[in-house]
Amino acid sequence: MSVAVLIPARFNSSRFEGKVIAPILGKPMIQWVYEGVSGSKKADFLAVLTDDERVYDVVRSFGGNVYFVEGDFKSGTDRVAAFCKDRDFDYIVNMQADEPLIDPLTIDTLINVVLSSKDAIATLAGRCRMDEVDDENVVKVVVDNDGYALYFSRSRIPFNRREFDGYLKHIGIYAYPKQLLMKMASLKESTLEAAEGLEQLRALQNGIKIRVGFTDKFLIGVDTKEDLLRVEEYLRDNERR
Repeated sequence: MSVAVLIPARFNSSRFEGKVIAPILGKPMIQWVYEGVSGSKKADFLAVLTDDERVYDVVRSFGGNVYFVEGDFKSGTDRVAAFCKDRDFDYIVNMQADEPLIDPLTIDTLINVVLSSKDAIATLAGRCRMDEVDDENVVKVVVDNDGYALYFSRSRIPFNRREFDGYLKHIGIYAYPKQLLMKMASLKESTLEAAEGLEQLRALQNGIKIRVGFTDKFLIGVDTKEDLLRVEEYLRDNERR
């Protein structure tokens, strides 16, 4: 059995161009992500996938494993699927390139979830702070009693008509059995996916289950320059402790 962790990394981003190589305390974000994953005890293969020479050169400069995967891909999932198509991976982790606080334990938690779930995609969630509940950049998830996702949204879910403080923040990394990754890449964009801008809804709308594991790891996904400053502040604060 082989497990690959792949980090699709585009230079172009509508909200923050070049964010994957933007410096965080003097080190490019993609390096923080790569080094955070590299200590995984469950992964057998790690690589960055890009179509941009600037990203490629940065990864090579710190000794990372990187591949050009060129093509007109609508999502990182599609790029990962294209790379894996003719490779003998049993499970694939699609690691977001904008999660600089990722660590090996979190990756291994995700891998354990997908290994213990039959015919399901795996992802993670943590507790959502009340100041994040109405932030559209923070994706929320609700799950059933068996730990499978019911829905993901940029909106507040559930609507708290009565007092509710159990909001879950989705952590946008995924692990797939290879056959489900290939199936996802073969499906057209769904109406819910288009409405929310969340590709995991393509899976749910097509009857593919998503198992949600839980972590108390504090992560900050970088969507804006302001998020980058929050990461730097967090890292400085924790260096002082």
